[in-house]
Amino acid sequence: MATLAEFRTQNPQYNDMPDAALADALHGKYYSDIPRGTFFQQLGVTSAQIPGAQNVTTLPQKPASMQDRIMGAIETPAIIAGGVGRMVATPFAQMIGEAYGGYGTPQGKEAGQRAAQVTSQQFYQPRTETGPDIVNAMGKALSALPPTLGSTGATLNAVAPAAVGQARSMVAPIASSTQQRLAQVIGKNEPQMVGMGAASTNPALMRQERALQQGIPLTKGEQLQDFSLLKRESDLPKENPELAKGLTEFKQTQKESILRRFQQMADETGAEYADPTAYRKVGSLVDNALVKEFDAKKLKVDKAYEAARNAGETKQVVSTAPLEQWLETNAPEAITVSAINTIGAKLEQLKKIKNGQVTIDDLEELYKSAGQLAEPGKPSGVFMKQVKGVINDMTEGAGGDLYRAARVERAELGKNFENTYRVAKLLGTRGGYADRAVALDDVFSNIVLDGSLEEMRTVTKLLKKGGPQGQQAYAELQGQTIQYMKDQLTKNASGQLSFAKLKTAIDTLDREDKLAYMFGKQGRETLVDVRNVIQDALVKPEGAVNYSNTGSVVARYLDKLTDTVAPKFAKDLLKNREIKKQVEESTKYDALVEALKGTK
Repeated sequence: MATLAEFRTQNPQYNDMPDAALADALHGKYYSDIPRGTFFQQLGVTSAQIPGAQNVTTLPQKPASMQDRIMGAIETPAIIAGGVGRMVATPFAQMIGEAYGGYGTPQGKEAGQRAAQVTSQQFYQPRTETGPDIVNAMGKALSALPPTLGSTGATLNAVAPAAVGQARSMVAPIASSTQQRLAQVIGKNEPQMVGMGAASTNPALMRQERALQQGIPLTKGEQLQDFSLLKRESDLPKENPELAKGLTEFKQTQKESILRRFQQMADETGAEYADPTAYRKVGSLVDNALVKEFDAKKLKVDKAYEAARNAGETKQVVSTAPLEQWLETNAPEAITVSAINTIGAKLEQLKKIKNGQVTIDDLEELYKSAGQLAEPGKPSGVFMKQVKGVINDMTEGAGGDLYRAARVERAELGKNFENTYRVAKLLGTRGGYADRAVALDDVFSNIVLDGSLEEMRTVTKLLKKGGPQGQQAYAELQGQTIQYMKDQLTKNASGQLSFAKLKTAIDTLDREDKLAYMFGKQGRETLVDVRNVIQDALVKPEGAVNYSNTGSVVARYLDKLTDTVAPKFAKDLLKNREIKKQVEESTKYDALVEALKGTK
């Protein structure tokens, strides 16, 4: 704490107030929790300056009781931490305040002083008189130590900068997270991130706001992504399971919240069967919707051709020369693709039966045969598609208006169902067998995970246009996509959540723009936010380096000190109290609340 003389140097506007009055005002407004006499002594105010001191008889100091000594020892680490933190953070806050108010201006100085005041009040103030006495004794002991610290071999000159640097590293996240509050105190606003409302661009605030939006709690270490805090939160439950029970329960609640969030998102799609055991059920719903849509379109095509036949428009004779030429060109391929020879044999049979007078009706039957011989994804599928193209060219312009209308309907059917690999494969059977080309259990993977975005879009467009049944089937695909992500997260024999597999699943779908297509821009952003929150919760920052071991040197010295001023039970009490405090700090911390603390 600065002396009154130092305070006057930094705040000349109070020079017209007597020392006693100024000291009394500071004590009443900011430091009322410190004994008045102790506070005046720390300011350097003499007894002669204390109001009424001349008429007071000085009594012998009451000896400290054992309870006072124990409580003083307990609060000693907090006094030291508070003093170091105040020493580092207060000038930093004053600098920020002056920057906002304007360097070199009266307004800037005043803003800096207010910011320093607000920051100073955040640190621990002594509650006992024995605590400051112990700290003063430590200072004298440290100053009397030899140039080396036992077996460490570290000189005091080397330790001091490291301790200050460590303290600065510890205070930096706090100072950063309070910038928004400081800005509000001095009447200015921090820059805002587009789409994040009033959230600061401070990373810790962004993490916490994102986590709150998704209903997933984060510990203090996870919000700040501070390596030492993350390590402490990981070690405490292992080293002190009973005392750290609150932290263990917090992590269990966090896990449940993550899994519940995926269930909420699945429910929001309108899916009824999003479940790890429901892949076959979802496949069946999609298959039924596609078959129903295909059958409806096929019926429409058949009726159009029937009308053309009844009108006599399909009796026109057509030259078969183009198809014969194609068969001759592809004769070498017929060695391995038997479907080509089959089409050739059927054409020769037609010519023989019809005495060379092949009609549109005859070619339509040949067209159907080519469709039946095609196997999606195999050479026969490629060559039979070419055969159908040749037949379409041969009949182009033939017949009448009804036939031409029927051809348009058939072309639309082919475009949406027969000539689209994913759809044709879903509807098709294995060559020569009645088995499905795609098992119902694999329908989801075939549509969502495999293939390109364009192929997925072709299939899902049919579902969206397929009435209530098709639309529900599409919702089931959406819900099962969320379930698939959840499966990747929980696919771990140890029962722990696996972020790496979840990240791969989400990033793969996002890289192919499938997330935005299936869930819209906002839905895609929600999934990415959920991924990022889970990363904050489960993954330690890569490349993070722990602070130096200076802190442990000081901690060992404090252990020795408490051994000298308090019995073992007091040391255990201090340890237990500190662990409980650390657990509460990790589980109750909220970066947003901390940033706004002190504002109205």
